[in-house]
Amino acid sequence: MPRYFMHIRQGGQLIEDTEGVELPDLGAARAWALHGIRDLVGEAIRYGRDDWLDDALVITDATGRELMRVPFIEALPPRLYQALHC
Repeated sequence: MPRYFMHIRQGGQLIEDTEGVELPDLGAARAWALHGIRDLVGEAIRYGRDDWLDDALVITDATGRELMRVPFIEALPPRLYQALHC
């Protein structure tokens, strides 16, 4: 099973995931990423922070090749996502 790494892009900073997680495919890695993003966004909202709006989770393979970038904003429920894009 492939190992995926979920790095957090905050502005110009990259917070690296050094452990990674074994998942069956990239679709499962995206679902894992969205779940993790929701936890991070929920914590930020609890503390009244909105600095996460431009953050993204970068999924790479074991060689460090970027496979997908998931903006934090995509983890919001559809109505909230749409409200922020109006």
